[in-house]
Amino acid sequence: FDGVVINKCVKEDIDDELINMALKLRDDVNDKMDKLRVADSLDFIFELFRRCNKYIDDTMPWILAKDESKRDRLSTVLYNLIESIRIGTVLLQAFLPDTARSIFEQLNTEYTGYDTLSKFGYYNSKEIGETKILFQRIETK
Repeated sequence: FDGVVINKCVKEDIDDELINMALKLRDDVNDKMDKLRVADSLDFIFELFRRCNKYIDDTMPWILAKDESKRDRLSTVLYNLIESIRIGTVLLQAFLPDTARSIFEQLNTEYTGYDTLSKFGYYNSKEIGETKILFQRIETK
């Protein structure tokens, strides 16, 4: 898609779990922070990112890409991933601001505020920014 992610709204049941998890994340993190459970708050955020990985395994976008009739579905899958990552990153910025800033740059989005967590679909379809490695691999001898 030349780096442009557009929601074509070709939804399947498998999308609901990821979307619901992303939408629930704000409340889950708030609940843990109210109880001063910072590590648990971070766990919720990274659980969403792990769920994104599972969503990739479940939806198999590499297979969708091979079938021209599935292009709109592929676009929706990619959009769901990008929007979920955006939502997780909005909350992550309180803990890892530099990393979050780098993710937002890569997503090329201005929707970085807490007020954008109330609905799924704020990501505006622009060209994705230049990708960068967020965490360097530590080489052990």
